[in-house]
Amino acid sequence: MSFVPENIASLVDAAGTDTVLAFLEAYGGKQLYVPQQPENSPIARMFGDDLAGIICRDFGPGWWTVPMCKAWRVLCYRNQGITIAEIATRTGLSVRQIYATLQSIRQKGLRVAPPRATRCSDDRQISLF
Repeated sequence: MSFVPENIASLVDAAGTDTVLAFLEAYGGKQLYVPQQPENSPIARMFGDDLAGIICRDFGPGWWTVPMCKAWRVLCYRNQGITIAEIATRTGLSVRQIYATLQSIRQKGLRVAPPRATRCSDDRQISLF
């Protein structure tokens, strides 16, 4: 994805977008102790050795405040087809803040997926209107 923040670019390169999204959803905004070696660390057990190794190399040893990266998460979730309401739940933002974030992302020239159809259409059902 484009628009990856600098402070997590190495994490995305090493572990992939989905793993980093899960990590940020679990630890974003929290203080996390980063050990010197990634082996058998809680991060390695939960998210894999690739992510744990990069975190230990770039941010450890010591305490690290995990970034929230809300705008990037909003963009990733929207491009995955997740609804605005679900994005708001996952990021802790209001629906209005989600729309404002998406608007600012569009103004920067980045692609945002259009909303998906909310209703399923059934070819066997006749139209009432």
